Amino acid sequence: MVRVVLVIAMSLGSFLGFSQETTTNKSFDVVVTINNIQSNEGTVYYVLYDSAEAMMNRKAIQRQMAIVKDGASAIIFTNVKAGVYSIVCFHDENDNKQMDFNEMGMPLEKYGVSNNAINPYGPPNFSTTKFDVIDTNLTFEIELF
Repeated sequence: MVRVVLVIAMSLGSFLGFSQETTTNKSFDVVVTINNIQSNEGTVYYVLYDSAEAMMNRKAIQRQMAIVKDGASAIIFTNVKAGVYSIVCFHDENDNKQMDFNEMGMPLEKYGVSNNAINPYGPPNFSTTKFDVIDTNLTFEIELF
């Protein structure tokens, strides 16, 4: 009897382990749209971070760029594994491939973040812009400020 219970327990344990492994190996899409762009000039750059440290050191796990058409822009981050992420984007209106700042360090170009959680006193903060990818594709609409 003990042997039968042990065999059943081991079988269930291996089945559950297999089930969990396939779930964590799934990847998802994160769709990002911006609809309040004032000018069709330039390019919008998007970056996806997976930690506060990566965000602080500008080590994006994915980067995308898109044109602006009719005041809107959209991209898809693909193959995103379950985890915690943050998105930062900016409209490079003069197409110099970088965000421009004034002498005081304030942005001269419009930018946005996931959760639309703009930090008025400094650069974007991972803790306020983070979101979870768990078991489904996600869609975000980001506003530029």
